[in-house]
This record gives sequence, structure tokens and C-alpha cells, in this order.
Amino acid sequence: MNKAYVSALLTIIMWSSLAVLTVTITHIPSLLSVGLVLIFASLPGLRYWRQWRLPKKVWLSAVIGMFGYHFLLFDAFSRSPAMSVNMIQYLWPLFIVLGTPFFTQSRLNIGHIVGAILGFTGVLLTLSQESITINAADIFGYSEAFIAALLWAFYTLSNRRYTNMPMSAVAGFCLISGILALSSYALTADIQAVIPSSSDLIVIGLLGLGPMGLSFYTWDYAIRHGDTRVIGALAYLAPLLSVVWMAIFIPEVVLKPVNLITLIMIIAGASLGQYIEKRKLAALLLVNTDNSSVKG
Repeated sequence: MNKAYVSALLTIIMWSSLAVLTVTITHIPSLLSVGLVLIFASLPGLRYWRQWRLPKKVWLSAVIGMFGYHFLLFDAFSRSPAMSVNMIQYLWPLFIVLGTPFFTQSRLNIGHIVGAILGFTGVLLTLSQESITINAADIFGYSEAFIAALLWAFYTLSNRRYTNMPMSAVAGFCLISGILALSSYALTADIQAVIPSSSDLIVIGLLGLGPMGLSFYTWDYAIRHGDTRVIGALAYLAPLLSVVWMAIFIPEVVLKPVNLITLIMIIAGASLGQYIEKRKLAALLLVNTDNSSVKG
């Protein structure tokens, strides 16, 4: 398997553990926890700061994408039902697939479009097993989740364009985004400070090492060396694997047959576009071979 897709799958596995880890620190304000985690995630790359000589537009798009996604998503979770917010924010893999032609020279075939929709439908099947309520008071949070999904797709695809960007620059994006999160918390929080306990700091460290740390680096490698159309479809594995993790560590969560159906839909969706593209390429090679034979 291509290294980029291995890197993408590793990222997806790490992201899928996010819910299990964050459930233990929900008592910490989201901006505070996000800020601490992102700054922790930046530490391994700080020594390479001299490599961060990038155009201003790169910094601007990356920080808007990373900080904007996390800020809006965590705020949406605080305003609206979590299951509904999660459903909306998982539009970002679909946006990555559909947005690929606008950021790269790759085109979409019908397989990529159908595959992306198939994967998203599978996610809806899994998430719809829980009761979902919609009312006017939650619209703002849902809007934030929708914009957050757009921003993460924007972050992913805009980074794809900068092929010469060093991977260590991700540490800079994390650092600035973390500082912005902590600054936002300081401006909006109550006067009484929240001091994380030692166990909270351990969880924050684990988040910074994995689902909100190393994952940003492996994701960066994947999107700049792999096919974003395929990677976007594979990303739908994240919510499914998240359910699996929760079933393992949280007794109240039980795996259902629909989860297996979702897995099949996601794998089929991720493979469909590549299959059609290979068939087209094979047909084109066959035509060229026949034309060469006729000329000969």
C-alpha cells in the first residue's frame, strides 16, 4: 500500500480515539484544553523553527483552518446536541473529495462522487442510531459545525498545494493556533481560573501525542503525497472506528450490525473512484496499443 495511504489510515485511527480521551476532560473549558493540547503538539517541531520561512498566505490559510476548525467545533458542541453536531462536522471528508479539483489538477469521476456520498451515508447510518433533536435554538451551533467542516477541508486542500512546505511547519501552525485558543479563553473565561489536575495533564499529553498531535503531521504527509479524493473517502472510517473505541472502553456503547454495513459502505466508497479511474486508464492504454498496431 502507498505510504501516503498508510499515513492517512494511521491518522484516522488516531482521530478515532479522540472521543474516548476527551470524555475524561469535559470538565475543562474547551478553549483551555484545545489551547494546551495544540501547544503540547507543537513541542516536537519547535527546534526546526528556522524552517518555517513560508509565505504569509500559507500561515494565514493554515492558522485559519486549524484554529477556526477547533474553535467552531468545540463551541458548537457546547451549544447544540453533540450527535447532531458530529453528523454535520463529518461533512469535511465529502468537502475534501468534492473540493479537490479546485485545489489540484485532479478531476473527479462519477466513482469519486458516488463513493464520497456512499461513505457519508454510511456515517449517517451509524450516527442515526442515536436520538437526534433539532430546534431553532440549536441552529447557530449547527452552522458553526458546518463552517468548521468547510474550514478543515480548506486547511487540508490548501496545504496540499504547498509541496515544498517542511512538515515541521505544522508545529508552527499548532503553536499559533494554541496561543489563539488560550488567548480567546483568557478573554472570555470567568475570573476564576481552572487548574487541570495531574490526571488531566496526562490526558492532555496523550491527546497532544496522538489525535491532536502526531496526527497533524501524518495527515500533512498523507495529503501532500496521496490522492485527496481517496483519502477523503477513507476519512469516513474515523467516526466508525470512534464507535468501536467507545464500545471497548465505555460499557454503555454496543456495536450493532449497522456498524458492519457502514464499514462495507466506506471501503466500497473509497475504492469506487480508484476502480473507475483504473478501468479508464486500462481502456485508454488498450486503445493506444490498438492504434499503434494498426499504424505498424
